[in-house]
Amino acid sequence: MLLGMGPDGHVASSFPGHPICQENEKWVTFIKNSPKPPPERISFTFPVINSSLNIALVVAGAGKADIVQDALVDGSNSDKLPVQMVTPQGKLTWFSDKGAASKLHA
Repeated sequence: MLLGMGPDGHVASSFPGHPICQENEKWVTFIKNSPKPPPERISFTFPVINSSLNIALVVAGAGKADIVQDALVDGSNSDKLPVQMVTPQGKLTWFSDKGAASKLHA
């Protein structure tokens, strides 16, 4: 599966704090009040995302550097970011440009 991550840590149409993140039975659902246009969307849920054998997660842009650091390094948020809920049955591979990875230390 190919996923992207938004500047708030959302994947698919699973936005931080939105009830869609807690859906654990339906594989596909809808959202009518998306915080990002368009307001009405259809989306995979985490049960189908995480049933994947392999996920490629693409993140680009310096504007996402803080959220990449939060997701991969800090991870101390009491509320998980949606991107942190991506836990496939197989392999998760992050693909990032220099801007998005700029706050990660080697």
